Amino acid sequence: MVKVAASVLDADFQKWREWLPKLSKADRIQFDIMDKKFVPNKGLDKKRISELRPKTKLFFESHLMVEKPEQHIEEFAGLGNQLLIFHIEATDKPLAIIEQIEEHGMKAGIAINNQTEAKTIFPYLDKVDLALVMSVQAGFGGQKFNSLALDKIHALRKKIDSGELDCEIEVDGGINLETAGQCVEAGVDVLVAGTGIFRNPKGIEKAIEELKKL
Repeated sequence: MVKVAASVLDADFQKWREWLPKLSKADRIQFDIMDKKFVPNKGLDKKRISELRPKTKLFFESHLMVEKPEQHIEEFAGLGNQLLIFHIEATDKPLAIIEQIEEHGMKAGIAINNQTEAKTIFPYLDKVDLALVMSVQAGFGGQKFNSLALDKIHALRKKIDSGELDCEIEVDGGINLETAGQCVEAGVDVLVAGTGIFRNPKGIEKAIEELKKL
């Protein structure tokens, strides 16, 4: 069964008491962190992680869309984060970052942006716990799914399976029932959905339930 990561980028944190319990059927919560440099937008305030940590047992992952991700690792471990994802485009020392993340007790994830080829992260798949494929341009919520992601997911699936690697594939951006189904067919393990969950007319719980049935 595919896993669902609920992105809280556009969630109303004034109403967290209403929506947080409704995320119980999700597998994890994703926090999008931006620095207005690697991407032009500003993401979530990182304090949201420590605020929600005592209030749920859900797995926490943070997606760093920042320059110099190595400067943030220690802090995010202290916030209660469990998996830290950095972008291959943001560093020329990915192996050092992976090692540093693990030294701070977190799992490591590596991400590729919309225009980056899957093969760019092939050398690191045996060293990370998760490979994130962006199916939109990083830094903007509510974008339309880019089908280029499907070929990347398929390529990663083939590489991971052929090497019998313990690495999940995650996809983020423009995920709804239709695009999610295409990603699952291509071999994805984790679906990240924000708008598709929080703005779903059927409600948060139903949206998660439908995704997990794919």
